Amino acid sequence: MGLADRIWWRINRQLVRQKPTLVAVGLHSLCPSRAQVGDPALAPNQNVSVGDFGNLVDALLEDGYGVVSPAQVAAGLDPGGRFVMITFDDGYYNNVLALDVLKQYRIPATFLVSSNHVLEGKAFWWDALNRALVKAGATEHQRNAEIGRVKALAGNRVEAYLQQRYGFRCLQPSGDRDRPFSRTELAAFARHPWVHLGNHTCDHAILTRCPPEEMRRQIDVCQRTLTDIAGVPPVAIAYPNGDCSPEVFAAAQGAGLQVGLTVRPRHNRLPLAGPQRLMDLGRFYFYGDRAPRDELLKWRAGSMPSNFVKQALRGTR
Repeated sequence: MGLADRIWWRINRQLVRQKPTLVAVGLHSLCPSRAQVGDPALAPNQNVSVGDFGNLVDALLEDGYGVVSPAQVAAGLDPGGRFVMITFDDGYYNNVLALDVLKQYRIPATFLVSSNHVLEGKAFWWDALNRALVKAGATEHQRNAEIGRVKALAGNRVEAYLQQRYGFRCLQPSGDRDRPFSRTELAAFARHPWVHLGNHTCDHAILTRCPPEEMRRQIDVCQRTLTDIAGVPPVAIAYPNGDCSPEVFAAAQGAGLQVGLTVRPRHNRLPLAGPQRLMDLGRFYFYGDRAPRDELLKWRAGSMPSNFVKQALRGTR
């Protein structure tokens, strides 16, 4: 924790430590061990191993948080409680590694899936681009900068751009490390009692850059696909890149979604009064190279100064 964060937390800790809150925690891919973080098959990310994830859950439970599903959030949480919702974005097959931790602690997690990646078996574009840049000798800083630049393209142009530049096969996953679930695998995964699926659009589209009709299609197609796969309609949506607006909220609610997750680093005060607040929940990212208990101190204090700096300097997925 940096000096500015420590000062901020010390000022706020007496005020916020015991206040009722819902904390949403965001993760993406998982790797089997710390020795395998920084895998070049994956874009520079949160570098979370299974052990890191288990340590995070242990710290949350020890600190008195109750772990909840999106349906519990939508139904209404105890206004005097302290809760956490654990989320994984995108639909990486490596998320199966979370199951042992979920079973051990008997807690739910929400896996927010981009459905066309599942149906088509294609790699996520940021991983495909990262692999190409690694081969070209780019540094991590250069790779992050190029991924941010490409992200600015309209959603339906990114994959075409990469295929034109690096060849049609660039979107083929390199193996289990970076591929999405298959349809059959996702259906089996969703049958586990601690697994809840959520909507992440059908193409990982940044919804605020889509025309209204395409915005609705991205959400509706994903919702129908995941309902068909799991037999249960998703309750929650994570907005790709965290970008959202009142129009996005309305489109998601029109598809039957009740809980929406941003990437704004803030906790959510209870009670969550009204559907609009439920569609605009803050969420913290967890990084595997950080001590979970230090992260909990930040999350108790809400939006730390370092979070704002990171949001300005680094894009999110």
